[in-house]
Amino acid sequence: MILIVVSGLAAAIWINDYQKQSALTKFNQQQTEKLAIAASGMTDMLQDWQQRFADMAAVNAEDPVAYGWPEASLACVLAAIPSAPTTDACIPVSFGTINSLRQAEKQGMSDFAVMQPNTPQAHILLTKRLEASRFLVLTLQTTELENKLRERYLSIGSGSLALQQGAQNWLTLFQQGDNTVQDSSPIYTQTLSGAYWRLAFWPADRVAKSAAWPALIILIIIVCILCWLVATRFSTLRPKKQVQTGARPRPVEYVENEVNIDHTPTPTAIRVATPKVSKTESVDRVRPVDIKPVIFKTYDIRGIVGTQLSEPIMRVLGLAIGTEAQHQEQTRIIVGRDGRLSSESFSDALIEGLLASGCDVTDIGAVPTPLVYFASQHMRTHCGVVVTGSHNPQGYNGLKIVINDKTLSGEAIQGIYQRIQQSRLYSGEGQLRQADVIGSYIEQVKQVVPLSRPLKVGVDCGNGIAGKVVPKLLTALGCDVHELFCNVDGHFPNHHPNPAQPQNMQDISKLVRDKHLDIGLAFDGDGDRLGVVNGEGEIIWPDRLLMLFASDILQRHKGSTIVYDVKSTGLLEQVITKAGGKAMMCPSGHSLIRAEMLKHDAKLAGELSGHIFFADNWYGFDDALFAACRLLALIADDPQRRGATEIFAAQPQRFNTPEILIDLDTAECRRFMTQFTQNAQFDGAEVITIDGVRVNFDKGWGLVRASNTVPGLTLRFEAETEEDLEQIKQQFIQQMLQVKPNLSLNF
Repeated sequence: MILIVVSGLAAAIWINDYQKQSALTKFNQQQTEKLAIAASGMTDMLQDWQQRFADMAAVNAEDPVAYGWPEASLACVLAAIPSAPTTDACIPVSFGTINSLRQAEKQGMSDFAVMQPNTPQAHILLTKRLEASRFLVLTLQTTELENKLRERYLSIGSGSLALQQGAQNWLTLFQQGDNTVQDSSPIYTQTLSGAYWRLAFWPADRVAKSAAWPALIILIIIVCILCWLVATRFSTLRPKKQVQTGARPRPVEYVENEVNIDHTPTPTAIRVATPKVSKTESVDRVRPVDIKPVIFKTYDIRGIVGTQLSEPIMRVLGLAIGTEAQHQEQTRIIVGRDGRLSSESFSDALIEGLLASGCDVTDIGAVPTPLVYFASQHMRTHCGVVVTGSHNPQGYNGLKIVINDKTLSGEAIQGIYQRIQQSRLYSGEGQLRQADVIGSYIEQVKQVVPLSRPLKVGVDCGNGIAGKVVPKLLTALGCDVHELFCNVDGHFPNHHPNPAQPQNMQDISKLVRDKHLDIGLAFDGDGDRLGVVNGEGEIIWPDRLLMLFASDILQRHKGSTIVYDVKSTGLLEQVITKAGGKAMMCPSGHSLIRAEMLKHDAKLAGELSGHIFFADNWYGFDDALFAACRLLALIADDPQRRGATEIFAAQPQRFNTPEILIDLDTAECRRFMTQFTQNAQFDGAEVITIDGVRVNFDKGWGLVRASNTVPGLTLRFEAETEEDLEQIKQQFIQQMLQVKPNLSLNF
């Protein structure tokens, strides 16, 4: 009777929550319909602007307000397109202005765009071509426009709505609603024809669960206790028998297999479990889950928490990964996780799936990604999986996978998806162990990279998982460590943990300057990418680190291959060749570089994003912690006692840009790159197409490629002088606009 009452109460609460959720879903659908109406209204407004501007003659430039433009702040006629930004024209001319003028030259009128957004100088620019190669330009105030948009079009009762402009990223011009729901991608976007703008909508997150659930849970616990007491009482009246359960095995203590740096194992205390696998590729007890193919990326598995990734999905991924490992005759897997809010529960679900496939799992807990790679070599499991969102925004998470000492990428990642789709999964019961490898890692790094003198080092971990290890490691090496954001916090409250972006390096630069430190180090969210600033707080990009590391390694390994990616400086080839090595350029991507490194037995590899691989006296995986220690050792051992600033100043240098991102959806990126590769013309230059289009000129180079980690195009430029750099940029701008005239290229 009690169970019936409890079941009825639970059903009533569930129905109530379901009704609330249905109401919220219906409300969000209504909001989306409102957005379609808002987009239509804004399109009508833009078309009205276009028509009024098309009818406006050059003589009206003297008095645009009288012509009927109350929001106008300035209008004038330009006799030609300026060759570079200037303040000497009738309006301030930026690169964005030049792009608009070029677009107007090609199609008669440019798309609307806000110049200098989110500043007191913000204005809307309208540009059209006149006769005799002249141009009429008009600037509109944004304040009255903002009021009109909020009043007429951007009306919303819940969720968050924004008018955004596409540039290097989507930049929010005006926003209304709850911006705390904007952690993930918007569920609705509508591009506005005739402008570099879109509407983006994020719905209300979720419905609050009924407050009756806690009371129900307490009642269920009481009922369970009563049932147990009754069962215990009756069990004394009948013969006892042993019961064998199929529950998940409890962790057992794990004794490490100590392995020397030369990979020669010492006598082992580890018990190698025999496979507990039924080699029939089916698992009847797997509950169907909706797994989106979009999460299977080029280098890893990655998606948005809650919509693309969940605990049930992680369990099925564990089944598939465990099956693939056993297909390659591997039965033991290391599992670690980063400090994101969802990583612990995702790790538990992943482990459950791996065990259910028949693999034995060693859980090493919350550690940087390189420590999972280290453990897979140190314990000789040859397999490891990391639950990590890497440097992606807070709402993301994913998996990095190593099977049989190979980092999965490309077709291998897609193979995991195919296994799931075709239900080709093993069934078994694995053994779960737990281990702490942080101490072993630190001791081995100390043996390989001793420092000859102490250094004053600034460390910014961006609240990522590297903060759990880096301060301990550098202190153990004898450094005077000054910490920034080394407490692990999955909210990332201070800045995004991505040292590839200059804005994320500002804090460490300031710390180094203020404290007069020798060097500053920054790490990404999972600790496999390194950022560096010298003693003056200047950013040292990773391709310059590779130049220093290559020169050092090639002193001891003449003729060795050094691998680097297409985004890296052209000076690398010169430095490597001069030092007696073989320079090899390859596509970007840590797993692709790792594969090339193994193929050519390279002693060093790296890419501009900060992944650096050492195989001269380390294991050959990307390890930002070890790379930082190698850098500190080179500075400490410098025979001239130079600091980091002097050491890097002695390197050959060129003018270059950081990595530039042009936001574009994935399908559009593919179409653009196909057309650009086929149609772009760079006379007299060397064109390399191993990853996008890299064009080598006599005095520099430029690159455009489709990013494999975020939707968009990535670009980078380098030249001997600033003038050469600007000329190369302009050549790329012209060629890219011929393929897609409405691209926003503000670089």
